[in-house]
Amino acid sequence: MALIATMLTMMLPIGDGSAPVRAAATPQPPNVSSKKGRVKEDKRWSIVRPYNAKLNRMALCESGQRWFIATGNGFYGGLQFTLSTWWSVGGSGYPHHNSKLEQKFRAVKLIKRAGYAPWPVCGYR
Repeated sequence: MALIATMLTMMLPIGDGSAPVRAAATPQPPNVSSKKGRVKEDKRWSIVRPYNAKLNRMALCESGQRWFIATGNGFYGGLQFTLSTWWSVGGSGYPHHNSKLEQKFRAVKLIKRAGYAPWPVCGYR
């Protein structure tokens, strides 16, 4: 009987009983809205989406879709940005150190500014 009483005492909440004891909140991933319980859409993706198929074809032509490539020729990432061009469209660091989505987002900014001319061969595929 003493064993059962000890076990019950261990399961009872600690405190004076004035406030209910709640379980710890489960951590949410950074892209999940806890208010509505659904995933927020990345705003970059809504900008990239209309260009996505074209950007994939361009990356296949430019780098074989190797988004993390740095060949040593002054061009970086799946869409083969130069550093000056990457920085001019708001990129940070090196293009190949950024995600595929970030590279595509910066490419769309460049396309809106200069068209497909920065990719003289692969931009027209």
